[in-house]
Amino acid sequence: MAPGKPLIIYAHPDVEGHAPEFLKEVKRHLEERDIKFDIINLYKIGYDPVLHDNELYSAGRRQVSSQNRKFQQMIAKADKLVFIYPVWWSTMPAILKGFIDRIFTSGFAFRFIKHWWFPLAIPHKLLKGKKAVVFTTSGSPWYVLRFYLMNRPVSIIRHDILGFFGIKAKVFLIGGATSLTEKNKAKVKRIVDKGMEWLLKD
Repeated sequence: MAPGKPLIIYAHPDVEGHAPEFLKEVKRHLEERDIKFDIINLYKIGYDPVLHDNELYSAGRRQVSSQNRKFQQMIAKADKLVFIYPVWWSTMPAILKGFIDRIFTSGFAFRFIKHWWFPLAIPHKLLKGKKAVVFTTSGSPWYVLRFYLMNRPVSIIRHDILGFFGIKAKVFLIGGATSLTEKNKAKVKRIVDKGMEWLLKD
């Protein structure tokens, strides 16, 4: 299958801030290079983040709604993903966490396989070959993120989530993002250019 368009997964309310600035700069970077892209704007579409009873795949219920199946198809086709969201309570907004719960399901993003030489099933990554760049911000200063939170906002998305599916990811986190100054806008632009160059590089 030929690689599809880059897919942006955006989780931020419709207010001014660093996340909208990241989105604007990502679009600019792609448009300047004549690269078409798709976007899933979770707040704009009013995405339902609740994992419903009939979707609880760990209990043998595996229904996937038509909307979520469409999103799975978009992700399956795209070999380059962009995630943009703010850090709230050391991790992503609930709407994005629910999206991950409902979309990156067993059988789509990973599968547990039993081997004769080991008594427990081992996770098999089903999304290998994909790359993702994550742009996120936090109001906490960098030293709180690094030393008090032990860089969890980065490790959770990079290793525990995307890495579990086999997606190679690079995360860019701006700390102390309490106001969108001109200085911070310039910083966002530099980070986006760096991150997108990495993402688009074969």
